[in-house]
Amino acid sequence: MTRILFVDDEPNILDGLRRMLRDMRHKWDMSFVSSGAEALKVLAQERYDIIVSDMRMPVIDGAMLLAQVRKLYPHMARIILSGHSERKAIMQSVRLAHQYLAKPCDPDKLKRVLQQTAAMRSLLSRDNLISMVAQIESLPPLPHAYSRLLEALDSDDSSLESIGDLISQDMGMATTVLKLVNSAFFGLPHQVASPAQAVGLLGLDVIKGLVLSQGLFQAYDTIRVPGMSFQELWRHCLAVGGFARRIVQMEGGGKPLADGAFIAGILHDVGKLVLATVAPQEYAQVIQTVRQQGRPVSVVEREVLGATHGEAGAYLMGLWGLHEGVVGAIAAHNHPEYTAALGGGSGRLTLAAVHAANVFEREIHVINPQYALPKLDRGFLAEANMAAKASAWRQACEEISTPEGAHGTD
Repeated sequence: MTRILFVDDEPNILDGLRRMLRDMRHKWDMSFVSSGAEALKVLAQERYDIIVSDMRMPVIDGAMLLAQVRKLYPHMARIILSGHSERKAIMQSVRLAHQYLAKPCDPDKLKRVLQQTAAMRSLLSRDNLISMVAQIESLPPLPHAYSRLLEALDSDDSSLESIGDLISQDMGMATTVLKLVNSAFFGLPHQVASPAQAVGLLGLDVIKGLVLSQGLFQAYDTIRVPGMSFQELWRHCLAVGGFARRIVQMEGGGKPLADGAFIAGILHDVGKLVLATVAPQEYAQVIQTVRQQGRPVSVVEREVLGATHGEAGAYLMGLWGLHEGVVGAIAAHNHPEYTAALGGGSGRLTLAAVHAANVFEREIHVINPQYALPKLDRGFLAEANMAAKASAWRQACEEISTPEGAHGTD
């Protein structure tokens, strides 16, 4: 059973949370405390999976509490639930909280966030991997992309479109921007599907403040994993995003669904970057084994690390609050299995599109003929009544198989 600790110095808020979540007692073991000090005392005595804390509290405020939780209990998911809107306080928690929810919070939204956060924990079987992945604040961008972005932000000639395009070209920066813009930090009324859209909504000043002042896009040295090319990884992900969007368009999905498929496609392999970040030596072993034995990457990942890149990527993206359809497609893109809890509604089409797009891109752009190529799961497609459409999908993907075509905005 998932254990959740709620922290707020206002008794009325705690009472409201108890009433709001009463019907979830059969799923969650919930505790409620009225101060940061009391929270740390409870955590020292018992193990919890999720902490939900207010921001403004006396003595030990939310930022101080979450900093201690991240240090002492890195396996825990950290959520801020606060009505405090001062920019300084918000920025303090950007690097400490996985998600930020604004008071008053709709009961259904709070339950949905907690359910998704709890579900993410089932994706990773090894507790040390959960702790390592949960500590990641932003994925390391490629140094040249980071430098170009800083130059563009400092230039008077830069436009919103050019900044958005630069961010879109790097997986680490794209995921960080999407994490923030879709949180309650900025209170936007709709899900934002692309970095370019995020820049257009937030403006250059906000983006510059996030990038330069808060250091979210730190210039990490490129992680040294023999045999792994981050440039090639991004090229593949960008192409899969374009393919997935085209497939959804062919199935009559509207722009929001097509944009969601694009995001799921460009993030489907983000778990490889995650695993290479938290366990570079082990991931180098994975790559070496895959090359020598011609076995599927996900199979070797599970043997060596106890988790696949799909699971690791979905876990982090779920913690960061990305849409459940995107998270579900990331988790299951190699071995598709429709799970309503991770995808509800249109999630089946998104998952099918990303799964097929990944297979088609690997078939069209063969990196090494000795590598084991992913296989189309025709059983899953048949269950989704889409098996007969695979040939037409592949033909459409071949038509946009260049990087420029995959990155188009149609």
